[in-house]
Amino acid sequence: MRLLTTRVTSLEMRQRPAEPAKVPELGAPVAINPVRNMPIERYRTLYKAVGAAHHWTSRLLPDARLKREIHGARTRLFVMTVGAATAGWFELEVRREIDEARIVHFGIMPGFRGRGLAHFMLSQAILAGFAEGATRLTIETNTLDHPAALKLYVSHGFRPYATRDVKTPAIEAVRQPARGVS
Repeated sequence: MRLLTTRVTSLEMRQRPAEPAKVPELGAPVAINPVRNMPIERYRTLYKAVGAAHHWTSRLLPDARLKREIHGARTRLFVMTVGAATAGWFELEVRREIDEARIVHFGIMPGFRGRGLAHFMLSQAILAGFAEGATRLTIETNTLDHPAALKLYVSHGFRPYATRDVKTPAIEAVRQPARGVS
C-alpha cells in the first residue's frame, strides 16, 4: 500500500463572526440546506467528487459503518446548490458535552470552484456550528487538500493551534468496501 506523508494543520475558532459572507451573484439561486439521512450512495458520490483528488479515504467504509458515521446523532450534513446543481457540501460533528463542533469535511464540487462559493459556504458552515451551541469550532486541513484551503480558513477567522505529520493511504491504495460488509 502506497502511503503519502502530509502535514495536518488543526485550526479553531472561538467566536462567531459578526458578518457572514454574502451570497455570490451567479445568475441562479444559491442555497445551503441540511440533509437528514442522506442516502449512502449520494454521500459517496459527493465525497469522491471532492475528495478523490486530495486522497480523502476516511469515509471509504462498508455500508453499515458509513451509515453509522453519517446518520449518527452527532453528524449534520449540508448541501449547497446553485440552481438545481449540487455545488458543494459540508459535514459537521457536534459534541455538545464539550460545547464543540467540528467541520469534518468541506468541499466545493470541481465544476464550481473559483466562483466565490467557498467563502459563502464556509461562512454558513461556521454559523451552523455555532448554532449548535458550540463555543469552539474546529477544522483540519492538510497539504494534500486544495492549496487554497488553509488560506480560506484563516481568512474566515480560524487560527492554527497544532500541526502534525501523518502518513495516509493514497486513494488508489484503498479499495472501495464491498456493499453491505461491515
